[in-house]
Amino acid sequence: MCRAHSLSRIIVILCIALGFQPAFGQEKPAVLNEARGFWEYPQPSEFLSKPARVQVLLPDQIDPQKRYPVIYVLPVDSSANERWGHGLDEARKADIANKYGVICVYPIIESGIPWYGNSATDKGNRQDDFIVRTLVPSIDARYPTKPDKEARWLLGFSKSGWGAYTLLLRNQETFGYAAAWDSPFMLDGEDKGRGWGPLGSSENFGTAEAMKANLPTKLAVENAAWLKQRNRLVLGVGIDWGEQCKQMHQLLEANAIPHVYRPDLLLTHEWKSGWFAPMAEELVKLVRTP
Repeated sequence: MCRAHSLSRIIVILCIALGFQPAFGQEKPAVLNEARGFWEYPQPSEFLSKPARVQVLLPDQIDPQKRYPVIYVLPVDSSANERWGHGLDEARKADIANKYGVICVYPIIESGIPWYGNSATDKGNRQDDFIVRTLVPSIDARYPTKPDKEARWLLGFSKSGWGAYTLLLRNQETFGYAAAWDSPFMLDGEDKGRGWGPLGSSENFGTAEAMKANLPTKLAVENAAWLKQRNRLVLGVGIDWGEQCKQMHQLLEANAIPHVYRPDLLLTHEWKSGWFAPMAEELVKLVRTP
């Protein structure tokens, strides 16, 4: 038996002994993908028309006396073809779980393109409700997490960076911090004369009104007083949506909203181009700075 598999079996035994990782009833136990080093389980939800696939990267050794923060690494696509790469692959390569003592969670939503909002017209595509009301409780039940907003962090890029900010700003009692790189922050729902809902956002939100009520620019301004209490945002500039990221930076500055700004990560628009590790480091430093 290989060392990785032995460690994984030990982790499962410890988690079960501590009351985590339920294997009975409707909850299916996670299965180890030995080649990639993370666990996976299906997660049905009343808020999604299809079960999500939840992938989890754990530290190599779980201390039974500890509870761990969780980084929710948000996929940018709903498909399994990994066109843009894979967030947990980058977390594993950078040794994020061991280096910072965190659990990394990667929820693949198959019910629609992930913008991480709730559809106003489709009860089976309520992605915000799934994340907050199904996924977070599931992770807290299965693993030795710190069940506190200050220990739940969000990280994404492109659509999922947009989603990381909006999930945080809509759910301040659930999440504490968010990092976004190369994201289309200034999209307002209009689609260059073709109606509304660019890049599949119409599929997630259902109506233009629902999307416009959840724009990250609007939510940031509305929640400026809360955001000024403590630095909770990391913003990175890439090459595809760099101008929109710069405009988001200007909006945050204009409203005196503190944030970590990384305009130097001008890299290819994909998980594996090299931005992930420095953005994750900035997020952890932000959280752990008094």
